Amino acid sequence: ENLRSRRFPMMLPKCRVLLLSSAILAQAIPAASAFSAGVRPWSPAPRLAPSGGLRLRGAGNVVGDAPMGARMMASSLTPEAPTAMLVLLYTYVPDILEKRGPHRAGHLAGAKTHEDSGKLVAAGAYANPTDGALFLFKGMAKADIETFVKSDPYVVNGLVTSWEIKEWTAVVGTGAF
Repeated sequence: ENLRSRRFPMMLPKCRVLLLSSAILAQAIPAASAFSAGVRPWSPAPRLAPSGGLRLRGAGNVVGDAPMGARMMASSLTPEAPTAMLVLLYTYVPDILEKRGPHRAGHLAGAKTHEDSGKLVAAGAYANPTDGALFLFKGMAKADIETFVKSDPYVVNGLVTSWEIKEWTAVVGTGAF
């Protein structure tokens, strides 16, 4: 310290502040202590994870974990593993709201059976106008969905004018399914 104070008298107060700041940060953030050790701290560099999604990783020698805010932001913005699903699309008759009453309980019971088995992820009618519906199936064979459609009281009683099954790949938000 004496040698430094003689050669660089103006630098000594700044060095003490820097060392004190580093010590305080080292307690709060493990990566802060890496500066004094010559190790590069955590940085938000994206890299493909083995699962195919993106994850945050450190650059060089990683010390500590990513800050909480960065982990939360990364989890809400990163693509996840693609999930294959089947979508069932119904087209309803124009006056579906007036005609569905006697058949609605059977229609909902059939959908509820598949929901309880974990195969029907979500379903519902379009709004404004109510001219059709969408069903989202996961892990169910196309033939099983066709069987469901052919036994659905809305289809049997002519409330559905047409229907179609499409393959769909969810890329973002698959954690909800």
